[in-house]
Amino acid sequence: MGRGLTIRWAVKHDILIGSRTLDKAQGIAKELENIARGFYQADMKGSIRGVTNVDAAKESEVVVVTLPPEATVPAMMELRPYLNPKQFVVSTVVAMRRKKGLFCCTTISAKDLGISEDKSAAEVIQEIVKPVPVVSAFQTVPAAYLINIDSVLNLDVLIAGDDELAVSVVSRLVRDVPNLRPLRVGPLENSKWVESITPLLLNAAVLNNLQEPSLRVVPWMPTSYTA
Repeated sequence: MGRGLTIRWAVKHDILIGSRTLDKAQGIAKELENIARGFYQADMKGSIRGVTNVDAAKESEVVVVTLPPEATVPAMMELRPYLNPKQFVVSTVVAMRRKKGLFCCTTISAKDLGISEDKSAAEVIQEIVKPVPVVSAFQTVPAAYLINIDSVLNLDVLIAGDDELAVSVVSRLVRDVPNLRPLRVGPLENSKWVESITPLLLNAAVLNNLQEPSLRVVPWMPTSYTA
C-alpha cells in the first residue's frame, strides 16, 4: 500500500519513505523514484526520499500509516513524541487473521495502554497519537492496483474521521490519484465498519475466483421512481 501511494502521489507531492534503517528507506525510495519518473517524465513535480521513521514523522505534513497490524502499536508509540497537532495521520491498517483459508476481522491489542479491545485500528492509533487528528482511508483499495502504475483506479475510497480539516485534506489527496473518488462515511468510530470490508472482499476473491475485488458505490433508482 505504501509503495503504491508513493508512486501515485509523487507526481504532485514530495514523499518521505520512512524505515527503521536509513539504507533500506533510501533503497526503496530510489526504486520507486525510478518507476515514477519513468512513467510521469516531465510531468513529475514531486520527489521521493528515504529517511528514518523518526525523520519522516517529524518532517511530514501528513503521516500515512501502512504498517502490518502487529507492528502498528509499537511503531506509533515510538513515533508519538515526534508528531505535532498541526499534522494529520492517515491509517490504512486492517487487523485480520486467516482461518481455514478465509479471512476474518480481529482487533489490535493495546490493552497495556488502557485502550478498549473493541476499537478499530484507526481508533487505536488515534488514542496513541492524540491530539493529532487521525483519518481512516484506503482500506478497500487493492495494493496491487496502486503499485501497478498503468492501472486505472475507478474506485471509491471510504473516509472516516472526526476532524473536518483533516478529512478535507485526505479527500484532496484521494482526488490526486486519477479516478479515485473520496466518500465520507462519518466519524472515526465508523472505521471499524470500513476495516471489516477488507476481509469480506478477500473472501469474495477466494470463494468466487475474483481478482483483487474492490468497492464502487453506485446510485440505485427503483423502477417505480418518477421525477
